[in-house]
Amino acid sequence: MFAKLSDRAGRRVWSIRWIVTSVAVLLTILAVLSVGAVADRNARQALDRELQSRTLLLARNLALTSAGALLTDFPELTLQPVVRQLLDRQPELAFAAVVDHEGRIQAHPDVARLDTPYVPEVSLSVIPSPGAHVGDGEVLRGGGHELFAEVPVRSSEGERIIGRAYVSLQRDYVESALAASRRQQLLVMLAFLAVGIAAAFVLMSALLRPIAAIRAGLQRIGQGDLDSPIASDDRTELGLLAGTVNEMTAALRRARAEMVERERLGRELELAHEIQLSIMPSRPVEAAPFLIRWNQRTAAEVGGDYYDVLRRSDGRIAIAMADVAGKGLAGCMVMAMLSSLLRALRDRYDSPSELLVELDARLCESLSPGVFVTLFYGILDPETGRFIYASAGHNPLLIVRSGRAEVETLATKGIPLAAIRGGVIRCSLQDQEVTLAPGDMAIQYTDGFTEAFAAATQEEFGLSRLSAVLQNAAPRGADVVMSRLHAAIQDWTGGAPPEDDESILILSAELPAPIERSSPDPADRSALDALHSAEAGGVGLTLQASLDSLHSIRPWLACIPALRDLAREEMEWLTSALYEAGANIAEHGFAGRTPIDFQLWWLTGEATPPVPGETAEARASRLLRTGTFIIRDEGAQYQPEAWSASDFEQPDVRRRGRGIGLDIIHNVMRGFGYRPGTARGNITSLTFGPRRDQENLKESA
Repeated sequence: MFAKLSDRAGRRVWSIRWIVTSVAVLLTILAVLSVGAVADRNARQALDRELQSRTLLLARNLALTSAGALLTDFPELTLQPVVRQLLDRQPELAFAAVVDHEGRIQAHPDVARLDTPYVPEVSLSVIPSPGAHVGDGEVLRGGGHELFAEVPVRSSEGERIIGRAYVSLQRDYVESALAASRRQQLLVMLAFLAVGIAAAFVLMSALLRPIAAIRAGLQRIGQGDLDSPIASDDRTELGLLAGTVNEMTAALRRARAEMVERERLGRELELAHEIQLSIMPSRPVEAAPFLIRWNQRTAAEVGGDYYDVLRRSDGRIAIAMADVAGKGLAGCMVMAMLSSLLRALRDRYDSPSELLVELDARLCESLSPGVFVTLFYGILDPETGRFIYASAGHNPLLIVRSGRAEVETLATKGIPLAAIRGGVIRCSLQDQEVTLAPGDMAIQYTDGFTEAFAAATQEEFGLSRLSAVLQNAAPRGADVVMSRLHAAIQDWTGGAPPEDDESILILSAELPAPIERSSPDPADRSALDALHSAEAGGVGLTLQASLDSLHSIRPWLACIPALRDLAREEMEWLTSALYEAGANIAEHGFAGRTPIDFQLWWLTGEATPPVPGETAEARASRLLRTGTFIIRDEGAQYQPEAWSASDFEQPDVRRRGRGIGLDIIHNVMRGFGYRPGTARGNITSLTFGPRRDQENLKESA
């Protein structure tokens, strides 16, 4: 009966048009049958009441007619014709009789029964609640297909009963009439049902016809076709639904186009970010006794800050720090242009101001009005410490002298590049010179630090707070300066993301011996050499001294080319050991102190040729065991020799669940070195090799 469809999964689906139509037809049939049944019942009840009243009325008329005849000498002569005539005129009557006060029949359809005793009908029972009014002395009986009325015959005065009249009515003729009526009613009902079913089917089909178009349209949308709208001119809610689906399809089409555009822009930003990373140096630059480091935190995918360290042909080092007016792709293009010009002009000009004038002229040819660049440019002679610089509208150069508490602020008056056309910049630029002695530190930065706003008061961080951080952190080295400055900005802004790029470049003349020791220590020197190798050629990760920050260790390990194919089990061991090492620094090294960042490096071991038939997983495992992890932190020191292995056979040790970090490290790492209080802070070295590897080596020995 129902039209069957199938969805894409092969399941049977019932057509709504047929379901609604069938339900409407069934409801119509039930309604008509119910109305017919109620009407038939009511008609039967009304007819029963009418028959009862008629039977009583005929009996009463017969009793009234018999009142005078029963007082004569021969009542049968009068009553017999009356009964016969009554039965002839009323074919539905089955019986009529009159008896006198002695119970003898005076009128009867059977003449032979005259003047014989009347025997009452005992098979019929009295009707308890007849539909007709029954008078005093009257009896109405019924049973099967017969009604029987008994009415007393009273004298003319009505004081005494002189006989009784009996009338019996057959219901068969009434049932025949009712059957004929039912047949007519059934024919009418069937005709009505046929018309109703046809009308319901036509109406429901017309009303639900748009469902097929909507279903087909939704299937097209599910298959990715967003260009074919649903054609429907229906004026019902289904037509409104079709229009809504078309609007949704148009919105999806626009969203898809926007998503493609966003993906394209995202890819362009990724390319711009890669270009930006390729433009700027990736490793610290060493020009003994000077070491140049930097750090940057961008406010967007592509920042507008630029820094570079360029080696000149005469052995001197050119240092640049710029802030481009504009972010994103436009800023990246200006940055690329600036980098190309600096590389082309670095050996042509010995005067920083003359180079800036040439840059201004070149940039004015390419940049639109309103786009400008602030640029600090200096040339360092590593042998003498002589540093000549000029600034085109950039921030002051900050100098922290060894052994002094104050911070020198060396400001200039130059205007930004391409800010004013026509060579006006030449009149504002001037070369300045400063000499850096051993232990001194020169810091250049962008205004993302000084213009960082407090979350509550919207007050700028300012140069004075920046100088205070430098004054306290500079004696501990450039890494500590960058970490503490970042922590100070985070505290000041309430942990909010930067609104502007934060870039810092530090030029430091490193002392030949650790600051905190009176005499060189070979162990310190070995640890510092390992740290220097890690900074120069390792893969680094800066972590905040908090447990939440340590969750970035796993994705960092997965991004190291030599370790990305490592077996899952070994990756779990390695991650757990490094996490515990970082957790000890975060929880114990900075307990009660303001935490700052610490650094984690992976330093690849000696390059070894691939082993024939070796899997990528086996090669990653072999490379892991030849490399070293280096951790540098500024936290509190501890004595590693005070550690003793936990006895996990003891129930209280198993229940404790904490304080087993060093146990994990010693079980996972074959080599564990810790050197506290060096000139660069605490240095930890870790070499992978689980305990089972160590036991296998002992057994083979």
